[in-house]
Amino acid sequence: MFRRIRFALRPGWLVVHVLVLAAAITMIFLGRWQLHVSESKHFDIQNFGYVIQWWLFATFAVAMWLRVLRDAARRQGAGPVDLAAERALAANDEPVAYRRYVMPTTAAPPDDDYRAAYNDYLAGLARNDTERR
Repeated sequence: MFRRIRFALRPGWLVVHVLVLAAAITMIFLGRWQLHVSESKHFDIQNFGYVIQWWLFATFAVAMWLRVLRDAARRQGAGPVDLAAERALAANDEPVAYRRYVMPTTAAPPDDDYRAAYNDYLAGLARNDTERR
């Protein structure tokens, strides 16, 4: 078990641990402070909402920290990636048709005269705009 999370004892990870724990403890104390403010105002519901909000923020920070640790442990446990094998697999795959859009070489015939006239009008405006520049 300890081998899986030994990477978390590196200096970069220790800084993250300290920051997350400091943030969580600060949020817990801010929640306690809001609780005292709520009690001094005869249980003001707005300040009590802030109490819950601060404690939920602390819970979320710790939960995300644990999730990042779990994901990093899984990545560490997966072992080194064989790039040559991945390239060989990618070379054998057929190209996916939706990855590249190819512009049509000819314009589609207009469905009606009104649309064709409007498109001609827009093309004329574009020509005038490029001539002025």
